[in-house]
Amino acid sequence: MPLLVDIRKLSIIRDLVQDGAQQVAESLGSLAGVEASVEIKSLSFIQPSDIHTEMGSGEVYSARIRLTEPPYGVFLMTFSIETAAEIARLMTGTSVENEFTQMQESALQEMCNILTSGFIDGIANTLDTTINMETPTVEASDTEAIAGASLSHVRRDSLTIVLDSLVDISESDVDFSVRIFLIPDPGSFVHLIDQLDRDVETGELTSANTDAVEELDMDADVQLFDRDSSDTDSVDSAETSEE
Repeated sequence: MPLLVDIRKLSIIRDLVQDGAQQVAESLGSLAGVEASVEIKSLSFIQPSDIHTEMGSGEVYSARIRLTEPPYGVFLMTFSIETAAEIARLMTGTSVENEFTQMQESALQEMCNILTSGFIDGIANTLDTTINMETPTVEASDTEAIAGASLSHVRRDSLTIVLDSLVDISESDVDFSVRIFLIPDPGSFVHLIDQLDRDVETGELTSANTDAVEELDMDADVQLFDRDSSDTDSVDSAETSEE
């Protein structure tokens, strides 16, 4: 069954994304000691099966976590090898030569921790809840392998929110592009979005009842995404509803 998202809720999804980006900028200042701005260049929706195509070919860096609380699902962040080297140089003050030093690898892991936790915390703040998470898995690998690992616990009727973002470090010539794939559990995500609305007077988003979402998800009939299936109907299309 296709995943239905009320088209009137799309602006709310954009607000969640913007709040996540704002929290990333604040986290960079408080945790990394650098002033930065984070701009969302584009937002789109794709099927999970299209993640590999969206990432392109070749080797990239990725940071990946599974969300064990609403909206559940998978958070995946990717960036180029060149961007990884730029981040390592920014964090350590040393240039990457033939390969990353242990100090540079640790700095890259820390930056991924900041970017990932900042984005998720921003969404959680808007939902007036907490989303606990583990340290993201950071690795350089082929895009096909990264997409495969990310889809191992994704439901067939999921959608993927794709964000192209630009992190601009103030008072330096450093800026880097990061691509984010948020693949929430479809039932939990739609339930959360349906509960959110805007206050008539302030325009701010109302809070979501995440306890209700947790109960809903525990009873969900999960069908894992089958990457190797040749059945053209194995992945349902993500759709929007005007009703």
